[in-house]
Amino acid sequence: MLGLEYNTAVVLAGTAALGLAAGSTGSLALLRRRALLADALSHATLPGICIAFMVTGSRSFAALLTGALITGILGVLVVVMISRRGKIREDAAIGIVLGTFFGGGIALSGIIQRRGADAAQAGLDSFLLGQTAGMLLSDAITIGVIALITVALVVLLGKEWKLICFDPDFAGVEGWPVRALDLLLMLLITVTVVIALPAVGVVLTAAILIIPATAARLWVDRLGPMLILASIFGVLSGSVGTVISAGTAGLPAGPVIVLSASAIFVVSLLFSPRRGIIARARSRVAQRRRQERRRLLGSIYEGIEESHVPMIGEAELARRRSWGPGRMRKHLEKASRRGLIVWGSTGIALTDSGKTLAEKIVRDERIWQQYLLSQAQIDRDLIDLDAAEIGQILPKAMVEELEAVLRAKGRLPGAAAIDTETPGGAS
Repeated sequence: MLGLEYNTAVVLAGTAALGLAAGSTGSLALLRRRALLADALSHATLPGICIAFMVTGSRSFAALLTGALITGILGVLVVVMISRRGKIREDAAIGIVLGTFFGGGIALSGIIQRRGADAAQAGLDSFLLGQTAGMLLSDAITIGVIALITVALVVLLGKEWKLICFDPDFAGVEGWPVRALDLLLMLLITVTVVIALPAVGVVLTAAILIIPATAARLWVDRLGPMLILASIFGVLSGSVGTVISAGTAGLPAGPVIVLSASAIFVVSLLFSPRRGIIARARSRVAQRRRQERRRLLGSIYEGIEESHVPMIGEAELARRRSWGPGRMRKHLEKASRRGLIVWGSTGIALTDSGKTLAEKIVRDERIWQQYLLSQAQIDRDLIDLDAAEIGQILPKAMVEELEAVLRAKGRLPGAAAIDTETPGGAS
């Protein structure tokens, strides 16, 4: 029991360190659009592991990971060479390298397994899906040291990473070594992929790099907080996956670590305050309500403006809006509760606050219509006046010019456009 607890602690330390490095490096890979490259790299490491075993004849952790690192870097160079010199898109180059290197690794693994008993005991197949049970303290320390170096480079070059992730063209114009930074990022991704192999294996390594970073991206907009949050998610994924695997017989840690990261992603996808599914659904509902309120007040205002009376009847408003009785009553009740209208048996009138808001709604809409008629050849549906003020869409001078045109036509909403006297105590 004590041995099992010690082994679990060692594995937990190693997977937590891996999650720390994977979260920070994976964030840069995601923002730099190198997610597919991470997948290609993980598959490109398999032939290196096999070749290292064939050369050394031992399952030394350092030797196998060195071989994986060499072929991983080779895979990156091949992707760069094919995409830049062969006039082939990068995604196609990644697919070529992924398939070729992984196929070569599987072939070499088969050759090793047919060599004899010693080779059969190499256990190289464990690198496909990971095998944390065999992780030694020295292995965990190696992973931890490499992870700390990787995180340190990510932190120290934070400004440079921000430049090449969000505006590489500007960085190049300003004289920053974009290509060198890109190569360094690929090296960091390669190193992270290599140290992830014992835990999650060739097949799942890309997932532990990308899933925590993607989950963090749903919560934040800035690089610094994203790096911190992605690292936290990575550590949680590694730790929770290891603990669950240790407590369940026959459950491999690698897949459980990835599933733990996936659970964090699902929670983020549902509940993140800005990009989450629930938040976006609530935002759409709120936007639809704003649109309907705008349409209601605009129709009331225009009906009063055209009839030159201080109120509009329900029948006339229903004709303008083409709403059924139930929908009409619901919107009128909401507007009345907000203090925007006075609604009685004699009709519907705007309160002072409702009139002010309605004037602005109609003013913005008419300015936009006038702009489209006189100066723009674009689809009006491309602009949502519910989501932006007219002053945010058009320059101030142009708004004033359009207002002057509408004023000359007598169509600019203002204090004189409708009667301010409202019955029923509206104020």
